[in-house]
Amino acid sequence: AMSSPMVELGRQLTPFRMMRARMAIEPAIAKEAAVNASGEALHRMRLAIDRSKDATTWKEYEVQDDLFHRSVAEASDNILLLTLFDQLNDVRRAVAWGSVTRETARPSPDHSSFREHDAIAVAISDRDPGAAYEAMRKHLGSVARRLFGEV
Repeated sequence: AMSSPMVELGRQLTPFRMMRARMAIEPAIAKEAAVNASGEALHRMRLAIDRSKDATTWKEYEVQDDLFHRSVAEASDNILLLTLFDQLNDVRRAVAWGSVTRETARPSPDHSSFREHDAIAVAISDRDPGAAYEAMRKHLGSVARRLFGEV
């Protein structure tokens, strides 16, 4: 159940400001994940990536995308960062995105997020905090450009 303060916050936030908040927080979480990720956390990350590539609908893809980003937060092995991520995500779900139009029934095999998620996972499994930070920053920047044409 979503806490109503988060829903309320989501209603007051523009999608653009929501993306700015993600860009401020998620690269730092990815950096911590590169330092602290367990083998199990890396496995969960990989599973979400593989399942997102197999998704036959955008809805399925979005569930796996969500799980991928949460698995990065879990990999940080920091309960406070995970809690911040979960709150950020609750707010993200409450933000009024309007109608994000999809040209296709499912992500195409060359959907840019696939490559970007792979790069994040590789940097984390390589234990490279700087590369993990940068890969997440680039990924969120690319998502923001798709949504808003700017960041």
